[in-house]
Amino acid sequence: MHWQTTGSAKKSNKEVIRLVCNILCHPEFKLDELAKFNAMHKNQKADAADEKSFLQSFQHISIEIDVPSGSPHEASHVFSIPGLYYRPITTLIKQAFESPISLKFHFSPFKLFRKHPNSEDSEHLYSEVYNSDVFLDKHDKVQRTPTGDPTCKCEKVIAALMFWSDATHLATFGTAKMWPVYMLFGNLSKYVRCQPNSGATMHLAYIPPLPDLLQDQLKSFHHKWGTQKKEVITHCRRELMHAVWKFLLDDKFLHTSTYSMVVHCLDGIERQVYPRILTYSADYPKKYVFPSVSLHCHSLPSLGYYLLLFVIRAFVPVCVV
Repeated sequence: MHWQTTGSAKKSNKEVIRLVCNILCHPEFKLDELAKFNAMHKNQKADAADEKSFLQSFQHISIEIDVPSGSPHEASHVFSIPGLYYRPITTLIKQAFESPISLKFHFSPFKLFRKHPNSEDSEHLYSEVYNSDVFLDKHDKVQRTPTGDPTCKCEKVIAALMFWSDATHLATFGTAKMWPVYMLFGNLSKYVRCQPNSGATMHLAYIPPLPDLLQDQLKSFHHKWGTQKKEVITHCRRELMHAVWKFLLDDKFLHTSTYSMVVHCLDGIERQVYPRILTYSADYPKKYVFPSVSLHCHSLPSLGYYLLLFVIRAFVPVCVV
């Protein structure tokens, strides 16, 4: 009992019983394995294993961008930008709906009203994504959408996707930086999403910066590099952003958006999940880095109604609920 009465005062009788019955009396417990035991070393080793597992979940590819030559007599050239680390959106959706965080998901949206105490009037409140008009409209349309498998009778639900990105400096001194893209779910309350340890924020991708070697290549390729350097770099950054999102919104995601995917959720219920992109949040300086351009949806026709495509192409800031 000396262990219980020393150190932390939060060790209850139940903790002592659990230590004795579940650990010390366990048939696989071996006292010899505790020789030279160091809790800090064990925790560092476990953290390193978790970090390695997390990094291994990402795939790595190069993104190609098309850059004009600056001359009407010479064709454009395709440059390869290495270093895009990503995870498929559909994989993250399936992972989230099978994880404990899905127990806090709101699968059925609803309207929220506040009734005035001194009158019969009521006020329509907008507090969460899942009681917004957009979510309700998407949910109603999905219920009338024919499924890929007519025999499937699973509940149809929306995966309300919310994306966020921002260039981040990795050190106070130096130029090292990365550009993460995060994905969250509007099915969760904002009070859960904002909790640092909730696990609600999922790392989707890390957009690579333009390599220094690219400027040397552009200098020898572009006919007007001397007078249009800033415009060419801006064009490359914009095309890189477009190419990254065109890759992330792949054929599998488009197929899932149209026909859904069946996920066995943690509560034991199988559901047909339809991903819908509701918001994309980016800082105001992105309008400077990526100036407005025309909207072209011919490459992603089935996503023409998504707000994300407009945000990426025109880069107008979006207010996230």
